[in-house]
Formats: sequence, C-alpha cells, structure tokens
Amino acid sequence: MKYKTTFLPVLSFSFISCFAWGDDMTVLETIKVHAEASSEHDLQKNTAATKFSHDVLDVPFNRAFIDSETLKQQDAQRIDDVLTLVSGVFHQNNYGGGFWDNYSFRGFSSDPSLGAAIIRNGLSVNRGISAPKDMVNIQSLDFLKGPAAALYGRGETGGLLNINSKKPLWQSESEINLSTNTFEQYRFSAEHTAPLNDEIAYRFAIAHENNQSFRDHVSSERWFFSPQLSWKISDQTQLDFDSEFTQHMGTFDRGVSTLHQQFVMDPKTFTGEPSDGDMRVKDHFFQLRLNHALNDVWRFKTAISYKDAQMVGYSTEPRRIQADGQTLERQRRYRDYQSEDVLWQNELLGTVDQNWARHELLVATELGQLDFKQYQLRRNHSTGYLNTIDIYQPIYGVYAPELAAFTNTQERQRYAAINLQDQIFFNDQWSILIGNRYDYIQQNFENHLNAKQDKQNLQRNSPRVGINFKISDQASIYSNYGHSFAMNSGINRLGETFAPEQGQSYELGGKYRLNEASLVSMALFKIKKQNVLTTDPIDSNFQTTAGEVSSQGIEFDLNSQLTDQWTIAATYSLTDAKIEKDQDLAKGARLSNIPKHQASLSSQYEWLLHGTQRAGIGANIIHVGERSGHNLDNGFNLPSYTLTNLNAYYSPSEQLRYQLNLNNVFDEKYYVSSYSELWVQPGEPLNASVSAQFKF
Repeated sequence: MKYKTTFLPVLSFSFISCFAWGDDMTVLETIKVHAEASSEHDLQKNTAATKFSHDVLDVPFNRAFIDSETLKQQDAQRIDDVLTLVSGVFHQNNYGGGFWDNYSFRGFSSDPSLGAAIIRNGLSVNRGISAPKDMVNIQSLDFLKGPAAALYGRGETGGLLNINSKKPLWQSESEINLSTNTFEQYRFSAEHTAPLNDEIAYRFAIAHENNQSFRDHVSSERWFFSPQLSWKISDQTQLDFDSEFTQHMGTFDRGVSTLHQQFVMDPKTFTGEPSDGDMRVKDHFFQLRLNHALNDVWRFKTAISYKDAQMVGYSTEPRRIQADGQTLERQRRYRDYQSEDVLWQNELLGTVDQNWARHELLVATELGQLDFKQYQLRRNHSTGYLNTIDIYQPIYGVYAPELAAFTNTQERQRYAAINLQDQIFFNDQWSILIGNRYDYIQQNFENHLNAKQDKQNLQRNSPRVGINFKISDQASIYSNYGHSFAMNSGINRLGETFAPEQGQSYELGGKYRLNEASLVSMALFKIKKQNVLTTDPIDSNFQTTAGEVSSQGIEFDLNSQLTDQWTIAATYSLTDAKIEKDQDLAKGARLSNIPKHQASLSSQYEWLLHGTQRAGIGANIIHVGERSGHNLDNGFNLPSYTLTNLNAYYSPSEQLRYQLNLNNVFDEKYYVSSYSELWVQPGEPLNASVSAQFKF
C-alpha cells in the first residue's frame, strides 16, 4: 500500500526529531498541555479524541458531547433516547426491539451481528454481545467523529461512542431515582459513593425496571448492579476496579410488517407468540486499571478487562405475507449466543519539549482473545401446516412447530495491536497529529453442522493524520485523513469467513467559540469503505460483503448559553450514504436507515425561585428525513417524521428534584428503524413520564 512508504517515515521522523534539534532556538511558551488526561468532561474540553486533555479548538477532529444535565432533562433511560440530538448519528435495527445498542455514524454502523462498538473512559472495552447500557452508571457521552475512532482499534471510520462513566468519590453522596411512564413503565435506581479512608473509596449502583409497552404483549424487565472501588496507592499511583452485572429480559419483537410496502397494520399489533416467553441477555463486565505517574510529564496506564455475555430464548418472527393480504407466515427460532472476551491494554503518554515544537507522544499496545458461539434452532414451515397469523385479528398459541438445527458455530479471534501517535504543536496556532495503528488478528471459525473449518491471519496498518490551525482564542479550522480496519464475524453461504472491513475518511471542518459556554462547529466529510456486511441477495439467511460503499455530507452543531438561565442547541446533518460498486447490488443503492436530512432544535430555560429552589422548562423538536427501510434498498422507505418533546422540573431544595416529560406531544405516527418491510420498529405515541430524584 502506498501509505506505508510515505506515512511511516514521517511518523519516525517526528519521534526522532524530538531529540535531534539543538538548543540554539527559542522555546515556545504559549502552549500549555498535560500528559494526564483530565477527569473533567465538558463542551470545551476533549480527552477521548487524542488521549490528552485539550481545549476543543486544539483538536483536529469533530466531536459531539451530551452532558449529565441534558441526559437528565431528556429523562434518558437508554443511549437511544439522545441519538437524535447528535448530528450524523442515526438509529439502526436494535435486534428484536431493544436487546442491544445499535446506531450508525456518518452512514456506517458496526457489525450487524453484535450491535454498536463502544469505548469506556477512553479505553477500548471488550467485544462480543452487550446488553443495552444502563444510564445509572453514565456521567456523559462523547460522540467521536471520523478517523479519531481508529485510535481505539474498532475500525469504524465514521465514528465511535465514548461513555464517561461515574466513578467513586472521596466524599459521601447518595442518590435515589424513581420514575414511571403512562405505558406502565417503572424504574428504580440507587447509587452511593463514599471513602473508606483517605486512600480507598467505593461506589455501587443498582437499577431495576419493569416495563410494559404501547405494543400488545410486549414487555421487558431489567436488573443492573455495579460495584466500583478506587485505591490511591500513592500520590503517583491509583488502582481502579469497575464491574457491571446486567440481566435484560424481554419479548423479542420484530415490530410491524407492511403490505406491498404500505403501512396497514396497527402499530400496537404484535405478530410474535406471547408463549415464547422472554429472551434473556446476561452481560457481565470486569475491569482493573492502574494509572501511574512516572514523573511530571510521563504517565503509564495498564488495564485488564473481562467480559462474559449470553443471549438465549425463543422468538416467532414474520417471514412473508400471503396473497390474501392479511395472513402472515412466520418462522420460529431458538437462540443461544455466547461471547467471552479478555483484553489487556497498556499506554505510555508524555510530552517532550523541543526548541521548535512540543510533542505529545502516545505508545499503546493491546492483546486479547474473543470467543463467540452461535447456536440456533429454526423452522420456517412445519410438516402439514404453516405457522401463520392474521395481521388484523391475531390469534395466538395455535402453532408451536418443532425446531431443527440451523446454526452451530464457534469463532475465536486472537488479536494484538500497537498504536503510535504524536501531536506536534509548532506554536500557539499550528499543530499536526500523526498516528498509526498496527493490528494482527488470527480468526478461526468452526461450523459444527458440516464439520467445516476456516481460518485467516490478517495484518493491517491504519494511519491517521490531522492538521489544526487555531485562528484565535475563539476559532479554529482543521482537516484530517485516516484509514480504518475492522473484523467481520461469521461466514457466508459458502462457509467462508469474510474479508475485513477497510475504510478511508476525509474531513474538513471549523469551530467557533461564542463564549466560554458556547460552541459552533461544522464539518464536511467523505468516507469510503470496502467489504461492508449486508444481506445476501441470493439467500437472505446469510450475509455477504458489499464491494464498496461511500458516505459524504455536512454536519452542523450549535451549543449556546444565551444567558445564565437560557441555553439552546441545534444540529443538522446531510448524509448521502450509498453503494458505489458491488457484483450483486446496484450502484447508488442507499444504505438502510440513513436519512439524507436530520435536524434537531432544543431549548432550556431555568431560574432561581427562592433560596435554593429552582425550576426549569424545556423543549426539543426533532426531524428525521425519509430513508431506505430495507437492507437491500428495494424501494421500501420509512417516512420522514417530526417530533416535539417537552420537559419541566421543580427542585424545592438541593436534595430534591421532580420532573415531568411529555414525549411526542402531537402524537405523530412514525417508524424508528427497520431491517426489511417485514421487520419495522414503530415509534412510541404520545406519552408522559414523571420522575423524582432524592440526594442525601
């Protein structure tokens, strides 16, 4: 590849140059950066994009930030609840009505068999099955755009979500949250943190949900528990232990089906089988982190993570509508998917001052192993009858066909990586970031149904470069370019493993700071990717890789605090994501669930009533444009929609807060995402939620 001969010498030169220049030049005194990543996260600071704490104007990448106050105002119970407030991030099929988090950045999503990839506190976390993240452990969200995501090795060149989790504190704090919804959704959460002594602090959080739905026979239940511990071994060293235990149970729900691509079903109608019982997702996560300051400018970090997850249960799913226009043929499945992953990461971060520039250096390594087992029983037809249901007057419990083995596979990935990065500050205006990630992966795949095996060894370099020019303390412009690399899990209909995804990203953008609490950003981007997984047009039971897909567009974000009481936020994205070339799919075919236009406008006004009494009101308007509703872009579209949501809160003291949220105020009928014209997830109609927060 061409970049190997041009990029790597530049990278080597930047490291060597740190020590090669003489002492006869003047040291630049205007640049102030730190090797230690700040624990603070806000609109004006950026740590996750480069691993160093920076003013947002000093980083040559784009990023959207959702703070804890916004999460609270929106009464966010899932990450899904705030996606429409971020430009260029869109809902994707979340697997049977919410069994994992799934979304796309700039038109591209992660592996469709595993849901969205996520990083946590600036560290990669384990691959494999993941239950939807619980908000009781989330402080804020960083949506990293473009090639900055390649720093974490997940390979998604469109972007990546970083979760900033809550951590133990050295002062005692407790919080209880209660909420209820007009759809009979009930949630309880409690969290407590305190020090054991001057060196050790702990935190634990627990949450429970019992949720009904506006859809008939659809419900879910969830338990979440998280113990954490922090130990200040010395002034230079801290050891942190994090763990999360999630049990998510619910009805597997493919949504509604269309007839001749027209929406004819009542959005409430469930076409599965209530007798199938709950699908269950178990997700256990453990992480041990050690941070050690070697001196004032160099810091070493190491982390060991372990993740064990399982998805198991029955489902009955739409397959085809018969010619009479009301009889729906169904398939029945039993799934038992298991994943186990261990990951070891090391990072060395530091700064080197030279007469001509300052270097911020990162050397990072990863070593891990992922095991992914898929066992599935399935039947479309049973001898002597069809498994059918009337979409207008469903009668349940008539059919329960026996199931035959359909999938029995085991995949193992062993991976190692090294990541090098140098951000060079020439003066208080110009900086350049160059980096390269090298990945080595062994993939072994066994199909126990036919005793076939397939394996491959892969090596890839993923370079990235960014240039930033800080025009003033209020404005900057930047440009970046990067490669991406990601493994594709599974096999095709011929029993072969897939080639990995590879991508290239270009971006040009600018940022303007209106004041210390306000920021405007705009970005133009173009991305190309090869070997993206999509449904096989010959056999829809399998996947295949598209030859090349592309996405290009514009993103605009405004966050402004107009007064001490009044804030507004606005976003807009234009995204054109499509097939460029493929042997089976037409050139120009759109990627599914990607609206060409999406926009949001939010406003919040708060005031002090008397003493510590506070109150606030807010609203947001969200528009999502028309988009392809089928993974093969067969002409089926999800219609555009516009939602209006209102919120209000009253806090009689610093310890109490009561909140009311009205969602979909005008009761618009809309559809969030789909996989095909038979699997469409309808959005929630008008509903209200009330919550109370107690701090002590």
